[in-house]
Amino acid sequence: MNKSRSSQKKKQKSEGTKRRRDIRIPVEPKIPQCEVCEEKKADFYCTECKVHYCQNCESEVHTSFLKKKHKEFIFQEPYVSQEKTNSNLCDKHNKELCLYCKDDNELICTKCYVNCRINNHSILDLDEYSNEISEKIKIILNKIKNVEIQNNEIMQKSFELKNKFKIEIQKLSNLIENQSDLLIQKIQKSKINHLNLLLKVGIISDTKFDQIINKNEAKQKDLNKTKKQIKTMKKLKKDKKIIKLIRESKEIIEKEEEIEILRLNQSKKETGEEFDPKINRENQIKLKNKNKIAWNPSSLKYGSICGKKIYSRGKHQIKIKIDQFPNTKNEINYINLGVIKTENMENLIKNGEYEGTYYFHNYLNWDGKIDSQKKKKENGNYILEKYSEKIILKKNDIFTISLDMDKKKISFKINEKELGGWENLPEKVNFLATLDYQKGEEKNQITII
Repeated sequence: MNKSRSSQKKKQKSEGTKRRRDIRIPVEPKIPQCEVCEEKKADFYCTECKVHYCQNCESEVHTSFLKKKHKEFIFQEPYVSQEKTNSNLCDKHNKELCLYCKDDNELICTKCYVNCRINNHSILDLDEYSNEISEKIKIILNKIKNVEIQNNEIMQKSFELKNKFKIEIQKLSNLIENQSDLLIQKIQKSKINHLNLLLKVGIISDTKFDQIINKNEAKQKDLNKTKKQIKTMKKLKKDKKIIKLIRESKEIIEKEEEIEILRLNQSKKETGEEFDPKINRENQIKLKNKNKIAWNPSSLKYGSICGKKIYSRGKHQIKIKIDQFPNTKNEINYINLGVIKTENMENLIKNGEYEGTYYFHNYLNWDGKIDSQKKKKENGNYILEKYSEKIILKKNDIFTISLDMDKKKISFKINEKELGGWENLPEKVNFLATLDYQKGEEKNQITII
């Protein structure tokens, strides 16, 4: 009995102590002082800095940039210290966080665990989760190390390349300097040589001009002689001394013929025209005799070929002899002779386009501007035909093309018979010949003379 009474008394005492403990005397919270100035009471507590601030210190520390990042706690009555908040407790159940839910990607308490299990979430112990995180971190660290190694290698290579590049630049600069010195020396030498050459040319030209003047003076003397001879001939005619007259006139005529032959030979040398084997459409035209003779051996295709010389200034004559020409009764056979714009020669060879062409058609009446399809052209790229009758070429005919490139004119002649011509030629032209394919017994063949 005594024992039971004593135990009851103990129980009553313990319950009393518990009740006393549960009774809390309300204590007014003390607001801490500012930890910066240590003079005023704190108005803010920054959860990022974990520091108490007064109004002035807070505005000085937290600029507009830091305010966006930092969260400050504004004190309200009753004061609750933010330092005492435990971050290891669950926000929902205020219990210690001891597990990790993979599906929700968050730390959970034992009460949260019940809900997660109901939803079949995968749950990990904190040690397991920390091991898993540490493994991931190791992998990341290894990647970072590999990247660092690669960066170091790249840096090393870049430094080596930089040094090599510097050495190469130095070599090149030295080479350029040496080469430039050599070039300057060469230029100075060539300058001296060119000046000497110009002096020589000046001397030669002076002598040549003197020779030309002397020749002209000699010609003038010859002309004066011929004039005197003609006067004497007139006297002889009056005096009826016929034998003397015949002898004197024969001498003058022979002399004039010799001069004409020399003049013709000189003009041939000046022209120096020949066919260009490169400007030969489909290589149809065959050449011989140092590219002076051209003919078309085909019985299927016509061909066109251009001359080598470019005409841009001065007066020129191109004479062509008709060596062979098929049956003239067959009107399809033709030889076209004239010029083509220099820039259009390649287009002629590649595409067969005769744009910018001015030539003579032997088988057509000259009745205006025509193109290869007999259509009128406004810009005169093809022949302007001014001769009314049809021209029939014959073997051994001499065809003459006269060019006045200062006036941009072209004219044609057959055996000294004028056939008309064309104006407004391009700036640069080349000789052009088009030979028909073989229709008769003979081939179309011409020679530049």
